Parts: sequence; structure tokens; C-alpha cells
Amino acid sequence: MLLHSIILDYGWGVPQDDVYAHMWKNLASSNGYEPAKEQLKMLVQEMTSSQIEEAQRLARECVKKNYKGC
Repeated sequence: MLLHSIILDYGWGVPQDDVYAHMWKNLASSNGYEPAKEQLKMLVQEMTSSQIEEAQRLARECVKKNYKGC
């Protein structure tokens, strides 16, 4: 999960996408990966409230789909 967020954070081989980076950091954090919590705090400072809401919605959907097709 965290690798996805790092790739999206920096745009390594893919366009940078803060919404999906937030989604993956949120999922990693909720699954007990402590470094993701701090990274999430830094990321939200660069995002709008609507972007954060979208990322949280995507994270909920991903969990409902058991992480398939996220």
C-alpha cells in the first residue's frame, strides 16, 4: 500500500496524484503502518478539502472491494 502512495506522491512513472496518494496512505495508516500517519499529515497540507473527501471516499470503496481494483 505504501509503495503505491510513494509512487503517486512523487510521480515515479505515473502522473503525481495527491488524491490516490492520500487514499493509499490512509489505508496503510489504518492497517497499522505508523510512518504513513506522519506522511498523511504532510500530504493533507497540500490538498483541498474536496480532494481529501474524495480520497477518503475512495479508501472506503477500496476496503469494501477488499482492495481489488483499487
